[in-house]
Amino acid sequence: GVRLLSDGCASTFGYSTDMTKRHLYLGLLTLGLGACADAAGRDAAKTTGNTPADKPGSIFASSRTLAAGTTVEVTMRDSMSSRRNTLGNPIDAAVTRDVLDAKGRVVIPAGSPVSLHISAISPSKAGDRDGEGTLELTVTSLRVNGVSHSVTAVVRNIPHTMKGRGVTKGVAEDVAVGTVVGAVAGQVIGKNTKSTVVGGAVGAVAGGAVAVAGAQRDIVVGPGTHITFALPATMKIASK
Repeated sequence: GVRLLSDGCASTFGYSTDMTKRHLYLGLLTLGLGACADAAGRDAAKTTGNTPADKPGSIFASSRTLAAGTTVEVTMRDSMSSRRNTLGNPIDAAVTRDVLDAKGRVVIPAGSPVSLHISAISPSKAGDRDGEGTLELTVTSLRVNGVSHSVTAVVRNIPHTMKGRGVTKGVAEDVAVGTVVGAVAGQVIGKNTKSTVVGGAVGAVAGGAVAVAGAQRDIVVGPGTHITFALPATMKIASK
């Protein structure tokens, strides 16, 4: 009886040991599968942007948007003059200060290059000593983080000065012609040297008056001048 009991116990003990191993294996397998599932979930979350990896500045950062009407301040790098420049001349500039989106994040960094061209330019009207010239610039592109973005915006009311042209070739010619004509007239009328000199002086004054009446002033813009323009449409720019 003792032997049978002993065998029975041995048999029971062996069965219990096998079951324990099976439970242990199943437990380890379950833990392993759970860890894999967690890792896969984290990877999926990164891909869909549901984790901190989607924060600005990360490799998963999305583009940022500026609303239409956003003001951009620009500093001119080139000088301009209605005496020297003509329509279509390119003008280089750079963004003066960071342009932020609605959340306060930098979208266009200061220093970003801006390309413009002259779309209208002219001096003051002839003889108008107080008149203003005409100047209009058109923004054509904006380069951000190495990527060029097309922009079309017209800029008027540009800070400038007006500069007289002084004694130009035309002015000298007007005075010279007046002098000669006056001298000839004086000689014909007075028939003496004194009349010739007086006539020449009068003619010079008349010629100068004609020159002044035709004189113009140029519109001049120096380098470092600040201008502003508004984005004509919503602009989406990839974050760096």
